[in-house]
Amino acid sequence: MSARNQKFAACLGSLLCLVPLALPAAARQELPAGYSALPQGSQGTLVLDGTFVHNVGELQMNITNFGVFGSYPNSFFPMAESPSAQWPAGSGVEYLWGAGLWCGARVSGIPRVSTSDYGLWEFRPGIEPIYTLYRSFEGTRGGNRLPSPAADDDNDGKIDEDPLNGFDDDRDGAVDEDYAAISNQMFRCTYRDDLPESFANSADHQPLNLFVVQETYQWENDRVDDFVGVEFTVYNIGEATLEDFYLGFFADADVGARSRPNNYEDDLVDVIDASACVKKGAFEIPVKYAMGVAYDQDGDLDGDSPALGQIGIMFMGHTIDPAGVVAPVRTTLRSWQAFSGSASFEDGGDPTNDEQRYALMSAETSDKKANVPRDYRMLLSAGPFLVAAGDSLRFQVAFVVGLGREGLLENAAQAKLTYDGNWFNLDGDIGTPAAYCAETLLFDPLSDIEWSNPCDSLAPPILVPKGTRAWVNDDCRFENEANALCQPGAVYGSEDWWCTGVDGLERQINWLYGSPPPPPNLRIWPTEGKNVLFWDNFSETIPDVSELIYDFEGYRIWRADNWDRPFGSSEANGPSSDLWMLLAEYDLQNGLGADTGLESLRYQPNIDASLLTFYTDALMDNPNIQSARELLPPTGYSLAEADTAIAVAKTQLGLPGGKLYYRYADTRVHTGMHYFYSATALDHQRVFQDGVQIGFAEGLSGDPSSGFLYTVPQSASQPSWKYNKDAVYVVPNPATRSSMAPWALNPNNDDPTGLKVEFRHLPAARCTIRIYTLAGDLVKEIVHDQTAAIATGDYASTGTAGWDLVSRNGQDVASGVYIFSVEADGFERAVGKFIVIR
Repeated sequence: MSARNQKFAACLGSLLCLVPLALPAAARQELPAGYSALPQGSQGTLVLDGTFVHNVGELQMNITNFGVFGSYPNSFFPMAESPSAQWPAGSGVEYLWGAGLWCGARVSGIPRVSTSDYGLWEFRPGIEPIYTLYRSFEGTRGGNRLPSPAADDDNDGKIDEDPLNGFDDDRDGAVDEDYAAISNQMFRCTYRDDLPESFANSADHQPLNLFVVQETYQWENDRVDDFVGVEFTVYNIGEATLEDFYLGFFADADVGARSRPNNYEDDLVDVIDASACVKKGAFEIPVKYAMGVAYDQDGDLDGDSPALGQIGIMFMGHTIDPAGVVAPVRTTLRSWQAFSGSASFEDGGDPTNDEQRYALMSAETSDKKANVPRDYRMLLSAGPFLVAAGDSLRFQVAFVVGLGREGLLENAAQAKLTYDGNWFNLDGDIGTPAAYCAETLLFDPLSDIEWSNPCDSLAPPILVPKGTRAWVNDDCRFENEANALCQPGAVYGSEDWWCTGVDGLERQINWLYGSPPPPPNLRIWPTEGKNVLFWDNFSETIPDVSELIYDFEGYRIWRADNWDRPFGSSEANGPSSDLWMLLAEYDLQNGLGADTGLESLRYQPNIDASLLTFYTDALMDNPNIQSARELLPPTGYSLAEADTAIAVAKTQLGLPGGKLYYRYADTRVHTGMHYFYSATALDHQRVFQDGVQIGFAEGLSGDPSSGFLYTVPQSASQPSWKYNKDAVYVVPNPATRSSMAPWALNPNNDDPTGLKVEFRHLPAARCTIRIYTLAGDLVKEIVHDQTAAIATGDYASTGTAGWDLVSRNGQDVASGVYIFSVEADGFERAVGKFIVIR
């Protein structure tokens, strides 16, 4: 076992077996307004199972609810097999071991640092299941945000007042009904540094009394799918002002294939702090690159899975203060430090206490580029800040990966443009800002503000009396750079002059990128030689987030074959993008595209006529029924059946909330093989001439990674009225490496062999399969129970049971001839033979 695994095996034990310690009374503080109180004495509900993975883009990344990014590959953590920062998706090549937020400040002159990674895990969530991670996506119900005209989802005059956290924060009786959903895949959680378990791995921990809201974002579009955006909001929930406060982000960026031993030993790191011109619409504007970079020295070209990318931990933004009192005047990288555990701290090794950690965060100079390959960690920081009790800071970073340095910079530019978003006139007054290019409002109801013009060092400071509003051009450094660097010769005031604050554009909305309609709700019926896909019209019911128009155009059906579960991948996180192939496309008949129409896909669910009549009559009396929980179905029907009946009845009655359903059958499949399917939506753009719409143009299309399902076609089971015991058989037979290769997978913890044989056409009942040697020794017993599905009349997909060739004693079986028997009540016993050749 490596030293790293020894260390974290011990840490894992303390994570899973937490012992609460006494917490100073002064550390027990209330949460910020708008957040529900955290129960005292909680022991934390850590998401350690790797179930929250950003997987709609090419950079697949594991997220936790205690501030850790990555999955600690090849460790003993339960999440270790999930993608850590795998790029491209499904490749098995990782670019991160673990990363997390660091916060440091001086309290009574003594440095304190709270960390969410590297063995200490001083940030923790609460104990109840509600303190988990939450998923969402742009366009979902209740998730509208500015600049959408429907940003006030519940029409109560407030915007995003009920954040996505499982609580009824605004106390209106509804939960998470008005928040900001960002990107195609969003995760959100909260944690703090002053809970009893914050001391579990760090007995000398001194909390800063911080409460952190963490949100992470990923987009599916090819142009912006190589990064994961992160936004932190850090609240001071203590009683003391935190002075000389620094925000830091730590990363242990191990680069290399999971299958490559000690892939972290030949990495290099450096820092980029520069600007470049990037095209945005009709303009070229400067993009600020402030990021730490890690990459493999030689790209592992001698292996089967080369690591040719570079990962950047990129600073996007943080709270700023035009007066420079409580925060820097603009987003800046304070320090970049690299260190390695192979040396002492004084010689560039890991920090081991708060004083050393704070020294790294507050350092005014950055380390030089590393020239010696080794296992590096790095820390980026921003500050200093002054955070009074009850105040908060915002901090945005992004994980970006690209092919070589050129690819990294290209993808980093797209990440920064996405974060920068756009400027909008949200107050409806083109007179604010009043001055040309003045985008920043200076206002303090309690104190005067002294503002120094960043564009004219000779100009005297402007004094803004308390209670007075003044608009100023605070980002002219950026504007001047835009025109000097990217548009030399541009004339001030001309259309070539790039600046903010024009025509009332007083509000910047971050994290914006145009998206296609979300994918529909998909399910698959895997039958013998045929996979049948069913989906609803959810994609058609979501308006465009920026214009609030319904621009749905059609559906595309995708399939991925030949997946062998590369190391670090799973059924839940899907295949690599190069495995997806387009099976079919259907669109509206509107003069754009193939005009196939959707009628050939239309499908009417098989609903009991009595149940449909029951809800049709009920909806005629009360059309506001939303779900079966509001009106329970008659005895004998499930809530799922009832909800479908309600949706169909609403459609037939022409009521809002009705659903349409579609069906597509793929008959070009092989039973027992591995398949992924995705149904994506595409939209259209309206074409105008002289203010009149004259037609449609092709719009955006969803990526198959945004909503896929994994399936394996199953054989049919045999009902009693047509049962034939001789129809039960094993495939492949003989079972050899060659014959099992088409469906073999790389092994993992849950499937240690990756191999299987299948027993097919089993009885349509609960049955027991027993496997014996020729000498009569019992090798394995398998219980196959598909009675729940069979009870619904499903015989087509319930006749297969697999075996991984591992005996009941946990050993791989030897070559030989084996006998099987299949027994079920009411069925004649089936007996047969098969051969295993190792």
